[in-house]
Amino acid sequence: MKAPPFRVWIGVMIFFTTFTNYMLRSNISVSVVAMVGTRKSGFVPPCKRDQMKNTTENKTSAGGKERTFDWNEDRIGWILTGYFWGYMVTLVPAGLLSELIGPWHVILWSSLASGVLTGLTPLFAEGGYIGVVISRVFIGMLGGLAYPAAHVLIAKWAPPHEKGKFVAAMLGNTIGTMVTFNLVGWVSDAWGWQWGFYVLVILMAAFCLGFFFVVADTPEKSRCTSQEERDYIQESHHGSVSKKKAVAPYLKILTSIPFWAVCAAQFGNLWGLNLILTYTPKYLSETIGFNLKESAGLASLPYLARMTASGMFGILGDWMLKKEIMSVTRLRKFFIIFSHFIPAACLFMIRVAGCNQVGVVALLILCQFFNGAVVVSHFINPQDLAPNFAGSVFGVMNFIGMTTGIFVPKITGAITTHYNKNLAGATIIYTIGGSVYFCGGLLFIIFGTAKTQPWNEIKETEPEPNQGNK
Repeated sequence: MKAPPFRVWIGVMIFFTTFTNYMLRSNISVSVVAMVGTRKSGFVPPCKRDQMKNTTENKTSAGGKERTFDWNEDRIGWILTGYFWGYMVTLVPAGLLSELIGPWHVILWSSLASGVLTGLTPLFAEGGYIGVVISRVFIGMLGGLAYPAAHVLIAKWAPPHEKGKFVAAMLGNTIGTMVTFNLVGWVSDAWGWQWGFYVLVILMAAFCLGFFFVVADTPEKSRCTSQEERDYIQESHHGSVSKKKAVAPYLKILTSIPFWAVCAAQFGNLWGLNLILTYTPKYLSETIGFNLKESAGLASLPYLARMTASGMFGILGDWMLKKEIMSVTRLRKFFIIFSHFIPAACLFMIRVAGCNQVGVVALLILCQFFNGAVVVSHFINPQDLAPNFAGSVFGVMNFIGMTTGIFVPKITGAITTHYNKNLAGATIIYTIGGSVYFCGGLLFIIFGTAKTQPWNEIKETEPEPNQGNK
């Protein structure tokens, strides 16, 4: 039986790169619920008030015996946004850095350092919420390097007709979030919230060890790739990917209408994703009335749906391209219906579900299931527009999109406080999310394209910088 091509293992490591990246991004959404000990305060979720008028909840857990902190919604909001402040700082230089020194160094060392800081977070918390915010900012700065670097790996390793599968591998973030929500919820309840951080450090160490031995910047630099596979990958690029390295033409990128179209789509996508990531665990716990383990587990189900759908949509999109059913541009815009418009409708319907637990969870699952189509709609578009500068394009695009990581927790926190965690506030929050989803997708359909842009070209006379790689 013939062994699979080595690039399959690169895809696997890209999967775990995004898995661990979101593992350290999403853990705080569950941990902070345990750290503030909301359930011990006597607060009754709105959807449970009729059931609990004559009862009190005195249930404790191992996590409940640990020290907790009296942090209000504003302080929790700063903790949740800290990661995204740091994330935005490194997104733009991450693409350039990865293209010049190679993604192997960028991903490995940033992952290792972020794991160390995550392990130190319980110590920082003892000094107050500001210590946690600062640690989250630095973890975010390191996390911001991963996705642009992964796009550089894809540009170098993936034949064009396989890019849908490679980009689908980047949605390892959905499984990472799902595993993290469940694992951190269970560990925090059983052993205390501190272990919700420590267990992730162990997983990150295992990833870094595997990445060190498996990954190389390009097929030519890999000791495990056959010459036949190297030639196949090189020929499949048809000259669109240059071996030379150059600084991305940022001015041309920033004045490109197709670039701003993909930015609009990513802004809508990340607003919805960050809404599910930072608000939904608290919504399920403090408004609907699930306990910590239940809310963490249920909040993870949309990510399982998203991961399952991303694989399906990735395969379907690659098949449609291979069969030439429609042009690449039309295909990208067609799948916006699934990645943006249907999720928008699901968020609009949250108000109809009310306190119906099954209805709420089902809508959240459907929202993220269809959002899995991003792998063949806008998310792969930087590879279309400029394969030579895919990391840089993605970095700038994600910088703009990741501003939602700052806006969403602060907006949801303010609305939640104003409405005292009632359903009216949740309705407004999810309606805003659906509106942003829809507008982002609509702008991409109007102005987006999959045609390679003229600024993708690298002049052969340009000097080549010194190479730094594994």
